[in-house]
Amino acid sequence: MIYNTGYFLDVEGLISLEKQERWDEARIMLYHEWCADRLSSAKLIRLLSECWYVLSLWDCCIDTNGLSYQSFKDTLIECVEFGLNNFNKEPRFLCVAGYMISMLPHLFYTGGAEEYSKWDQIGQDMMLRSIKLETNDQIAKVLHLGTSNSDCSYLSAKKQLAPDLNDYFPNDSAIENYFKDILSI
Repeated sequence: MIYNTGYFLDVEGLISLEKQERWDEARIMLYHEWCADRLSSAKLIRLLSECWYVLSLWDCCIDTNGLSYQSFKDTLIECVEFGLNNFNKEPRFLCVAGYMISMLPHLFYTGGAEEYSKWDQIGQDMMLRSIKLETNDQIAKVLHLGTSNSDCSYLSAKKQLAPDLNDYFPNDSAIENYFKDILSI
């Protein structure tokens, strides 16, 4: 069962898999959910965010024993390519994927280091388009400010967002906890 209660879909069983660090099972479950409804940007975002989360913490904060880095990266790249082709006017996709790309550009390409700057710019452009398409999205605004050089504006926007943070991220999934942590004051 899937519920759309906040910024990310709440997928039944996902939090349990994450708490048990069964990351590949979580990726596969989310991949099947997305394949059953490929034109759901919310399902795509949920899958790409799970892959990004695992890759961003690879070998530092999660047990990756038995996991395939390449499988997570391939899934992430597939999601972003599909999203860019099908959801390039969808503010939530642009915000989430743009943020993740701008934070760790190297996860989104398979070529050489010369692509790093290109992908960093793609991520920044996606976040900016997200804000232009959905001017009232406080999450997109704060994330964009956090990746630019606007320290005062960033802190002010985070303070404004603080009272509503649990409404945007009401669940206890790994990615929601990540965003609650980075967006807290």
